[in-house]
Amino acid sequence: MLQIVAYLMVTSMASLWEIIDLAYEGDQKVTWSEACSSYGMFCGKLKLILVLHIIALCCFLILALISAYRLFSRYDPPVVPSNAAGEGKD
Repeated sequence: MLQIVAYLMVTSMASLWEIIDLAYEGDQKVTWSEACSSYGMFCGKLKLILVLHIIALCCFLILALISAYRLFSRYDPPVVPSNAAGEGKD
């Protein structure tokens, strides 16, 4: 479940970055002009949303690392039997 949420956060951040780029630069090939000169407040809110999204993604990744550490610290590492370590060598 955590992996799905992480993928959704990364892809939504990429799409938000593309929207911001289109708002500031436009796309001359399809005759889209930039929108930030007309809707400056819109672009300011998009920047704020991007910053908050990056902060949320960093917090999520930190929580995922803490969760993984707590899960794997409960178990001992696997022990390789001493007779199995010599097998396969000729």
